[in-house]
Amino acid sequence: MKKWWIAPVSAVLAIGMVAGISVAAASGSSSQGTAQVQEQDVQEPSYQTSIQVPDPEPKDLNGLAKVTAEQAKEAALSANPGSTITKVELDNENGSLVWGVELSNGADVKVDAGNGQVVHTEQPDLEEAGEERGETETSEVEAGTSEIQGSPAGK
Repeated sequence: MKKWWIAPVSAVLAIGMVAGISVAAASGSSSQGTAQVQEQDVQEPSYQTSIQVPDPEPKDLNGLAKVTAEQAKEAALSANPGSTITKVELDNENGSLVWGVELSNGADVKVDAGNGQVVHTEQPDLEEAGEERGETETSEVEAGTSEIQGSPAGK
């Protein structure tokens, strides 16, 4: 007895598998597109200030600020005692108007340009802080080497 039904069933199964794979591939690519859009929508750091910068952004942001650079410096220093100011700049951070105040300790303080409140402080990581002070991995290795060379012989 011949098994005449094997060829038609195999063809149907093959067609079904191809269709299933193409549907899965299409839905996978659309979900990846959605994930990419969602990733682009996430803004870091995520804070809002009392003044939102209009779109398109004005050429001169100073006209929008209610807090002066001096007031922003005072706010940043009071939140970070013992530091000194290295740079102050009015910035549009993700649509929020802030004074970016860079400090001698490497911190970058964001001050609301509308009410003078500190809304975010970004601390440098240890590697960046070492680079700002002129330290490098090489100098650390050399320092370790000199200690080994200075140890008494025979011990």
